[in-house]
Amino acid sequence: MEELSEILLEAAADIAIKVEAKAIVSFLKPPAPDGFVSGVPLIWAEDLQLDVLQDLTMHDIMAVSERHLHDAAVQLYLSRAITEGRVVGVLPHSILIYDITETADFIHLQGFEDVVPRNVMFAVIRIALEVAKEGREGRSIGTAFILGQREDVFALSHQAIINPYLGQDPVHCDVTDETNWESVKELSQLDGVFVIEPDGTIISAGRYLDVNAGSVDIPGGFGGRHRATAALTTYIPAIGVTVSESGGLVRVFRDGRCLITLRSDVRVKK
Repeated sequence: MEELSEILLEAAADIAIKVEAKAIVSFLKPPAPDGFVSGVPLIWAEDLQLDVLQDLTMHDIMAVSERHLHDAAVQLYLSRAITEGRVVGVLPHSILIYDITETADFIHLQGFEDVVPRNVMFAVIRIALEVAKEGREGRSIGTAFILGQREDVFALSHQAIINPYLGQDPVHCDVTDETNWESVKELSQLDGVFVIEPDGTIISAGRYLDVNAGSVDIPGGFGGRHRATAALTTYIPAIGVTVSESGGLVRVFRDGRCLITLRSDVRVKK
């Protein structure tokens, strides 16, 4: 298997050079530190569901592989600022070329900039993915983030517990500062939602939404937090980002609709 991995990586490197790829994303095992292959950045990823490939037809293998590379590309787009060009994906049964330039609208972040700047959306989605991946204290957790103007969100919600962000130094409330993310992850165990202003300031955690969740038309199976978050975005210009406790999915809502769904079982190594 190790010899086959080397052959696949060598072939991927040749392809990457020819198509001027920004990076090679390898799902092969065992993983190694990021580095370079023939001068092209090599990024290791893992997928918690890759073992299912061995039981699929070749057509299904290609479909699953494309989805896995897509999800890895989303994370590269968010965390490494690879926003254009091609990446080459190496999986146990295939080598794929993914064009980020042509499919950068998979995140549609430009469609939210009238409510919140792109860098704040990047930060919130990255935190949500980390919460979905890591959970807390060995268990999966669900939470939600509401991005909008304080007055609008507070008018349709109430504080269920003492607000841990009340009176805090603004430096410790900046969602775009990664040094604050561990605190966010710890507080994500609380019931309720986070409220974040458009400038990236976290102003509340443990807040409950006072909206009629029956007002939104979203598919069945969504929990109360998802439905309340979706409903809120129909009343005010706000963005809702939810983390599913079951399934590890991150969803982004606007105008009562789920516009983005991201899986957390694809994990790009840092």
